[in-house]
Amino acid sequence: MNRKLLFSKAGAAAFGAAGLIFNRGNADIGSFAILIAGILILALDILLHRGRYFLAGVNFVGILLAGTFATVMIALPNAYDRFYMLAVIFAFIQLLVTTSINLRAGWFKRTNLDNVIDWVLHLVVWCVFVFVGPDSIGGIGLVGTYLAILAVHWGIVAAGPAPLKQD
Repeated sequence: MNRKLLFSKAGAAAFGAAGLIFNRGNADIGSFAILIAGILILALDILLHRGRYFLAGVNFVGILLAGTFATVMIALPNAYDRFYMLAVIFAFIQLLVTTSINLRAGWFKRTNLDNVIDWVLHLVVWCVFVFVGPDSIGGIGLVGTYLAILAVHWGIVAAGPAPLKQD
């Protein structure tokens, strides 16, 4: 994994987390924060997984979905509905990407632990949004916390020791 790109992903997640946590529950600002952070993270993911065309394709589809939704999201009357859809799109695309990585690398290998942690975080957020449907304050707080945890996790992985050798 390229450490510089992973640090950049951590920075984009931290930007999104700050935009969500410090906006006092404003769903309009939260929508733009998650849109910008999500597109940055997905674009950096394309660069991070250059040789894997499926992952690049899934991330590119995520960018197209988020960008297309961003152009028509003004038509939605409720600001939280816009935020909700962007959060579901981002978490689902990240869930697909990490599922593919885990299927290839092996779910129960020590060398793949960081990807499994990412997968669990994406799954929890996606399930909460799809099956529970949190209110505005809870949803914005959840995604802000999710992005903050991802930023810290990706930063630790990027700054950590060299990856373990395959078993």
